[in-house]
Amino acid sequence: MGFRQGSARFVGVLGAAVLSVAVSGMVSATAGQASSSGKGAVEPVPFSYIPADIRQKMHDQVPLKEAASKISWAMEKSGQRGGFAGIALQPKSVELWWKGKLPAAVSKAVGQARGVAAVEVKPARYSQAELKAAASGLIADMKKDPDYPINQVAGSLKGDGLVLTTRDKGRGLAARPTTLGGVPVTYVDGGAPSLNGRLDDDGEYAGGGAILNDDFPGEPKKMCTAGWGVIDTWGNSYLLTAGHCGRPGGGWHNGQWSTPGTGKWVGRATQEHVGHDLLLINAPSTGRIWDGSRWGDFTKHVVGWDWAYAYEWVCQSGATSGAVCGIQNTENFTYAEWFNADDYGNRGFFYDLIVARRVGGGPASRDGDSGGPVFSVSGDYDVVAKGTVTGTDTNHTSTLYYQDFGTAWRDFGITVKTN
Repeated sequence: MGFRQGSARFVGVLGAAVLSVAVSGMVSATAGQASSSGKGAVEPVPFSYIPADIRQKMHDQVPLKEAASKISWAMEKSGQRGGFAGIALQPKSVELWWKGKLPAAVSKAVGQARGVAAVEVKPARYSQAELKAAASGLIADMKKDPDYPINQVAGSLKGDGLVLTTRDKGRGLAARPTTLGGVPVTYVDGGAPSLNGRLDDDGEYAGGGAILNDDFPGEPKKMCTAGWGVIDTWGNSYLLTAGHCGRPGGGWHNGQWSTPGTGKWVGRATQEHVGHDLLLINAPSTGRIWDGSRWGDFTKHVVGWDWAYAYEWVCQSGATSGAVCGIQNTENFTYAEWFNADDYGNRGFFYDLIVARRVGGGPASRDGDSGGPVFSVSGDYDVVAKGTVTGTDTNHTSTLYYQDFGTAWRDFGITVKTN
């Protein structure tokens, strides 16, 4: 885990499937598209692709997330998070799971949050710090062996214990007992996940657009998705995407580039956080993301970013899938996991990913969606940045892995653009 700036090191992807994809001869949208489509177009019916019941659930979570954000920022600014286990959004309230007595700054924030929504403080058996400490030996063993029988370690955001995903449950049980450091362990079966527009963006690039890796100039092309337009403290402009999609020093063109040297130049990658699967591309960008179908019928305005919460409803907008909603964060937070090989043929070990699932089934993401924006809605025409797509579970394609934006904020000192 660490940074790479200007390095030739290629990034691997964990035991899940990475969602970059090979594309050949990308072409523009079909002639049947409305002429009003494009970056400035407005959707006739806001978020019409989201089922009405899911839209209502996302709307109902807005005050809950406002309350949860007050608590999250109090912990972030004060550093008082020793007993923290997790925050979960229930239908009518926010649950804060904590071991021991709340510190003063957090207790004050809970009081302020209760002015926005109901907040319940729940006693946790273990804090996240204790769960991570209990799993540290196992994570060290896993990192040495990509074929280790346990390929994912997660902690319950309610502080119940550890959840281990195994390729083979029998081998996993043999590799580790039913407790780690005195902490109870639950085993689930699952394979290694895989790593995973639009197609004709230009000017100031928007999130959700297709981007092609110059490291593969021939056919087929290797496509990922731009995540978010971001800016650092010095005013430098970037696109944030998935680390496994490329490397620092590597160049990118937009999704229309079908002949080497003739496409629209996007920019060159400059910084990477290997363990968190994050990459910054130095490029002109904007505070909008492509929305709707994979052809990018219109864009949405970005109003800011927020932390990710258990049971939160989110969408992802990838260059292959288009916008996909009905995805809900689980209550587990991954500490470490192996993914399948990326386009360079390398596997890697990723940390601190959010696990979400598409309710009702169906693929949460597809090849080519890697790096794309994960978002929640704000009103009728705006979105809130939540993270970037990493991959999907090869055995359960309704499972989505993504890195939350707060981690990128900490790693790079960036914030999302809002204009």
